[in-house]
Amino acid sequence: MKNSLAIVSGGALGATLRAMIGTALNGVPVSTFLVNVTGSIILGFFYQFVQSNHRISETLKKFIATGILGSFTTFSTYSLDLFVYVREGQFFVAFLYGIGSILLGIIGILLGMTIARKIRRNPAWNG
Repeated sequence: MKNSLAIVSGGALGATLRAMIGTALNGVPVSTFLVNVTGSIILGFFYQFVQSNHRISETLKKFIATGILGSFTTFSTYSLDLFVYVREGQFFVAFLYGIGSILLGIIGILLGMTIARKIRRNPAWNG
């Protein structure tokens, strides 16, 4: 039950952050792209950090990864944006958006993991 509440709480926070960014950028598909790439970097960082820090509780992991980041990034909105581009005949934009989101999402995961590894090697971080 505690993990479920953590996911719900994190989900509310992540969805709110995504909505705020969408509003700030006038809801254009660029906001979804930005959120998904940023979320990938943060998720990669968090994943790597958790791998080397076993003191983080399962509840906190669920709150951050599944709750906040799971609702912050959104595959369904990405899919809808891609569909609209195709429906409007903007095939090149659809291609760039589709492939770019996937590639930069993967690169974002790797970048986040790399940053976490470098920080963990810093003696000041391990306090």
